[in-house]
Amino acid sequence: MIMVTARVWSPRRTAGGERPNPLAAEVRVVTRRALRVPVDNERIQSVYDRIAGAYARTVARVEAPSKRRALSVLDLQAGERVLSAGCGPGLTLPHLAARVGAAGSVVALDAAPGMLAEARAHCRRHGVAPRVSFVRGDMRRLPLPAASLDAVFAADVLELFGRADLETVRAELFRVLAPGGRLCVVTMDMHDVPESPFLQAYEWAYQRIPGFALVGCRPIDARGHLEAAGFEIETVERDSRPGGWPVVTILARKPASGD
Repeated sequence: MIMVTARVWSPRRTAGGERPNPLAAEVRVVTRRALRVPVDNERIQSVYDRIAGAYARTVARVEAPSKRRALSVLDLQAGERVLSAGCGPGLTLPHLAARVGAAGSVVALDAAPGMLAEARAHCRRHGVAPRVSFVRGDMRRLPLPAASLDAVFAADVLELFGRADLETVRAELFRVLAPGGRLCVVTMDMHDVPESPFLQAYEWAYQRIPGFALVGCRPIDARGHLEAAGFEIETVERDSRPGGWPVVTILARKPASGD
């Protein structure tokens, strides 16, 4: 995602002397369901392809600490097979490789060639590139066999998809996980919007600033989507990134009897 910093300001005061929040009425409406993504996913992919280098040096570094904390929630074990879905510039890939060890396997998948190039370069610098498989692919059509993974790490990526595409993505994530496999998601949560000035400003910008929605991401009901796909929710943890940017980390599991 692209960060937005905004100060909410109104020129008039209420009777009590407080400045009203001009976004409040809108937010109460829009947070009942995720905002519509007004552009197709292919166009969003092209945006992230063009800005991959800048993203790696800026936003990805802000995201990295919360992603590393999420890896502790996923609790990878030596020898496991893990997919980093929408790996972006790959700052977590060395950590994934370290956790699964030489006996495990890491697949780094992204639809944007520029992001994959950044991820490959980052892994080279950390000496783990030979242990990571880099795959250009679409999460709506994962190029992986059914039940072939023990775990999936999907951070700051599900919110890039519109509702119909997200239904396909969640089904694909369910398909590629082995029964009992885990999915760890990090995302902006639409249920945090009423209490978050950051997310209120973000949704306002998404709807009102021309071109802002090209970044694709917006708060979603991640838990609802995962449960609808058949996942069992194990833990939900909230975290805050610099600038008051709230995210939720969800650990979900494919039932042991899942197909």
